[in-house]
Amino acid sequence: MKHPYHLLLFFLSGCLLLGAAPAARAQFLWQRTVGTAGNDETAEFMVPVAGGFVTAGKSGNQTTVPDQSLYLSKLTYQGDTVWTKRWNFRQVKVFYPEGLIVDAAGNLVVSAITFPPNSSLPRQGLLVKLTPSGDTLWTRTVASSGTNVSGLATLVLGNDGSYVAIGDLATLPTLFKYSPTGALLLAQVLTYSPTVQGSLQNLVAVPNGYLVISAPNTFPAQRTKYITVNEQGVYQFERLRGRFFPGRLQLNSRGNLLGIGGSITELTVQGDSLWSRSYQQFGVGLGLSRLVELPNGNYLAAGTRYNGHDNDLALVLTDRNGVRLRDTLLVSLQSDENVAGLALTPAGHYVVAAGTDRGTVGGGDQLFFAYRNWDRLLPTRAPTEVAARLAAYPNPTAGELTLEAGDAHLLTGAWVLYDVLGRPVQTGQLPGQARARLALAVRSTGLYLLRVTDSQRHTTQTLRIEIA
Repeated sequence: MKHPYHLLLFFLSGCLLLGAAPAARAQFLWQRTVGTAGNDETAEFMVPVAGGFVTAGKSGNQTTVPDQSLYLSKLTYQGDTVWTKRWNFRQVKVFYPEGLIVDAAGNLVVSAITFPPNSSLPRQGLLVKLTPSGDTLWTRTVASSGTNVSGLATLVLGNDGSYVAIGDLATLPTLFKYSPTGALLLAQVLTYSPTVQGSLQNLVAVPNGYLVISAPNTFPAQRTKYITVNEQGVYQFERLRGRFFPGRLQLNSRGNLLGIGGSITELTVQGDSLWSRSYQQFGVGLGLSRLVELPNGNYLAAGTRYNGHDNDLALVLTDRNGVRLRDTLLVSLQSDENVAGLALTPAGHYVVAAGTDRGTVGGGDQLFFAYRNWDRLLPTRAPTEVAARLAAYPNPTAGELTLEAGDAHLLTGAWVLYDVLGRPVQTGQLPGQARARLALAVRSTGLYLLRVTDSQRHTTQTLRIEIA
């Protein structure tokens, strides 16, 4: 099920001041393709889970008109395949995955748009909940009414543990909320304005509610709106933006939003822009689509670069203000790639999940690679900063954690623990002692970020913590 993916690689340094770069191939820890010989498998979304990563896409037969199905795979941090699963659904001819999340119990939830075998029937929305091992627990359908289509798109884990998605309910733009048992808690219509229906383009959980991006369906086009609603879907306020809307929204550790869609934009949770940057390689713009915040506060982004024939994979490392520090381009001749996900191993190395239309297993396969982190290639920290760096042990931990500084200074200030979605899950104060013992009251295993603010030294440090 796993095969090496042979790439013709070009390694590009994003900052010439860093000196000569090592060979790109030496940066690779492992490469894999996952798929089957008789089917096309895609990679659309990837999430970090306990012990590795899960990727979702669709699968369809290459030689006949396909009945498409949901396709899932799980890999370890070392790139070993744990399992692959394929799920067919009744009365579904075409299947489009639209979202993938993991809940506090480690269960997987997928949103999708489906089309029935009869082309005269409208599309429908589908929500599927699966166990951590990829077995289905339940499915829910957002049914269409006559010729009025329905669907489910972007999916997020709600602030209260619910599953929240945007989509259409009989063509009306709607915010949906489901309980962990599959009960429909909310189906709130959110129009662009009292006179313009519009359509919902994106969604992110923010404190005390959700921010949705609403695009007008009028001509000439009006500006996009960022609309915030509370947990009950009740309108709170809005911000008018330009005609650009990002493909993904996520919170960072500073409590702001990151919009990723070609460029990277940092915004307040109200939708006000703080900065925005776009990137090029050899004069061609990069279409960045996935981003992960690193423990030191920098950002790693992944996307594609069009080479005139198809798309190649690109990685970009920036500081917290979007200034490019380093980048690389990975080229496979006569193969078109898309980025499905980006995550970190416990050692801090970069894992990229992608889809390729010319894989080594079947026609289309899921593609994965782990790339050695660039920490050792970037300028080193000042000696005083290194001495003051915090250590956290044991890591992984079952919940009890000890913090200690390299120079044994007294720890004062506050700490915040964030989950993999960037949401604060626990806070506390430091005791003013050389060692601080933290009791992390988290419910699920996985990766977390611990942000520690030293009120005396006016410094902030972020550590990656794994709860085992």
